Amino acid sequence: MTSSTRGRPSLVVKVVSLVAALALALSGCGSDSDKGAEDGTIKIGVIAALTGIAAPYGTQSLNSFKLAVEDINEAGGVDGRKLEVVALDNRSKPDEVPALMKRLASDGIDLIVGASSTPLTITAAQTADQIKVPLLVPMEAADAIIGEGRKYVYKLAPSVLAEQGWAAQGIRAAMKASQDAGDPITSAAIIYASAGAGPEAKEAWERTLKKEYPDVKITGSTAYDEAVTSDFGPIVAKAKSQNPDLIAYFGNPQGAFLFYPALAESNWRPKLTLGILGGNTNAQFIPTVGKASEGDMAGNYWTSLLKPGANAKQTPEGYVKDYAAKFDGQVPDGVGAYYYSAAAVIAEALSDADDISDAEAMSKALRNVQIDGINGDKLGLYIVSHGVKFDAKGFNERAVGLVTQIQDGKYVPIYPEDAAGGSPVFPVK
Repeated sequence: MTSSTRGRPSLVVKVVSLVAALALALSGCGSDSDKGAEDGTIKIGVIAALTGIAAPYGTQSLNSFKLAVEDINEAGGVDGRKLEVVALDNRSKPDEVPALMKRLASDGIDLIVGASSTPLTITAAQTADQIKVPLLVPMEAADAIIGEGRKYVYKLAPSVLAEQGWAAQGIRAAMKASQDAGDPITSAAIIYASAGAGPEAKEAWERTLKKEYPDVKITGSTAYDEAVTSDFGPIVAKAKSQNPDLIAYFGNPQGAFLFYPALAESNWRPKLTLGILGGNTNAQFIPTVGKASEGDMAGNYWTSLLKPGANAKQTPEGYVKDYAAKFDGQVPDGVGAYYYSAAAVIAEALSDADDISDAEAMSKALRNVQIDGINGDKLGLYIVSHGVKFDAKGFNERAVGLVTQIQDGKYVPIYPEDAAGGSPVFPVK
């Protein structure tokens, strides 16, 4: 929480906890399955990539989740019981995930969070259904994580392919900005990493353009192998020869941190660049590529410039300050914000569960969670821009992709309008 509230549970919380404790003492009983009946902590398992290629995501994710758990515990915990995080490193290797999840389940952990990237989380989702332990997926974006539906998997963030997901929302934001400026986008090129969420981003961009903006010509679609591509000059030259108004680009940090400087060095730029998650929303993107990032629009997880809700005990800006204070000045991005918010969702589920020691009951409690917008949970710790209500498949039907634009070195929320904190710049000079 912010410095004014951290470490000081409210008088109301203290009184409620005391009353609960007295009621339990007077009853003289209580089974292990009754929520709050046991002494000790409630253990939550986290499968995270703490080493390997996905470690930048996994480390921030775990740090943020632990920070939220500290805030929950300082507010009195759940029914007077503290939460404890049990984290295991999947080393960025999907084939290690099943054994780790089974290890947590065998230790009596009935709720797992993870697992830091799309390939890792697809494996985690498959395992969750096999071992019948609920898995909460905070920010991992691919539609394939749930696919046709899994009984024990719950996905907090929008999917890349969703009608209201980041890719589709980004196209709508770009088109609206151009139309409002009286300079409509008439052509677009797509450049995307061939692995991970890249193909889904390309599919969603093409679908949205063809369905909603059929007059926009798609001049080309270029895939690249992010594992081996270090020279983006030829890719940029190809796009330049097509001269589109819009370039829609997807890449992780290893690609985006090279693509945008290459575009800047080409002495040409389209009227707008549009990205989605990955590299151009990473906390190190702006410091790394500098002015080449200015004006870039992106379907984004989150921004600290979001306005807090009326019930806020934590704000987006407060989370950034708290994270930096605890983790040596590091600046988190939306990856961490989703994991912080995931802990708030779990606290909500635990407080309403019939039996917190039973995986089936916890799965049902997660499915019944409802949060209305930012800070809409009971503790006021949920800091992403949309609410929570899981559908029958496990997708969050209230999840709507946020779109930001880099203006003066900051991620300014510009779309949808109810989350906007500024106006888009178009065309970008």
